[in-house]
Amino acid sequence: MVELCKHNKGTEKVVEYLESKNIEYFVANCLDECEICHSKVFIKKDGEVISADTVEELLNKI
Repeated sequence: MVELCKHNKGTEKVVEYLESKNIEYFVANCLDECEICHSKVFIKKDGEVISADTVEELLNKI
């Protein structure tokens, strides 16, 4: 399961990508990763934080 923080700057684009690939996801109010959330685009996949400087870089890591 992929988890996203609703406050992260790339969430909307990542959600579009996940929906297009039929990947299950959950948008949380907060994932308690504020330091990463304010500086990078990130997700949590199976409890592991995956981050990147841009949405495109992040999508390549998913």
